[in-house]
Amino acid sequence: MALYYFKPRRAFDFDPHPFKLGTIMGLKRGYEDNHFLLKIYGMKEKSFDDYYRYHLKYYLSAGDRTEKEFFSHLWYIVSTRIDYFNHQNPFSKKHPLYVSNIKKLSGFLDFLSPKDRWNVRPNDILLKEKDELIAKLQEENKKLSDFTIMRKIEIYDDYHTTVIDLFQQMQKLKLPNGAPLLRKDMLSPYYKIVSNYFSNNKKKISIDTAKNYFVGKDNSQKEVKIPEDRQLFVIVPKKKD
Repeated sequence: MALYYFKPRRAFDFDPHPFKLGTIMGLKRGYEDNHFLLKIYGMKEKSFDDYYRYHLKYYLSAGDRTEKEFFSHLWYIVSTRIDYFNHQNPFSKKHPLYVSNIKKLSGFLDFLSPKDRWNVRPNDILLKEKDELIAKLQEENKKLSDFTIMRKIEIYDDYHTTVIDLFQQMQKLKLPNGAPLLRKDMLSPYYKIVSNYFSNNKKKISIDTAKNYFVGKDNSQKEVKIPEDRQLFVIVPKKKD
């Protein structure tokens, strides 16, 4: 059964896992938090997740514990230790070490933050993140508004398939050097343009309807054909003088 939050090193274990906590004499009860933080000071950020999961697995092995409890304890000991270092004498000989430790622990808190599914962190942090998210969404919405149209291009008399036929022809056009004018392996832009920017007799053209005319080679048997009486125009290259 797990007695600690973190997996301890056994006494006289001469080849311990690098994430186990303690000394050659084992892990003294009451000092496990210190040993956990000591590991962080010398750890690279890319190892944070493995470190977290290693000790979480040990903690949950007791069977009656939750990740929320483990996360809460981690957040508490790390933030408390940062607060401790921040209140030390800035003119102390150990000040550079304190600054380094604060930076490392702050990085660990940054790593922990996205894992907070329970809103365990202080309210000021949660509110700040909420405000930042709202500001980000507002900015994205502002950018999207540049592409919002007030009124779609109207196609009269149910000739929407004629417009689709023109798009299909455009896919087959080639430049003077023989290269295709348009890349046609990506079909979604075509039917999205038809659905989003055109209307048929003032009625919406659903994206599913438009998609039926742009299905690609692999599903060509499923493609809806343009009726001949709607194939009214032919796009041809301009003749050279």
